[in-house]
Amino acid sequence: MTDYRKVTCSTWTPEQLAEHLRQIGADKPPARRPNNGFETCITAPKQGRWGRYLK
Repeated sequence: MTDYRKVTCSTWTPEQLAEHLRQIGADKPPARRPNNGFETCITAPKQGRWGRYLK
């Protein structure tokens, strides 16, 4: 039977950490998403003549 509660602890050198970050693609900031205007604008719901919200 395997013991799943076994914990191993190791210390990585800065070179190992840099190599791991490079392999997973986290060594540089993520690419910016194109701004098409919809993601940054916030609109409130519009209300019609009789107090009902418009679709």
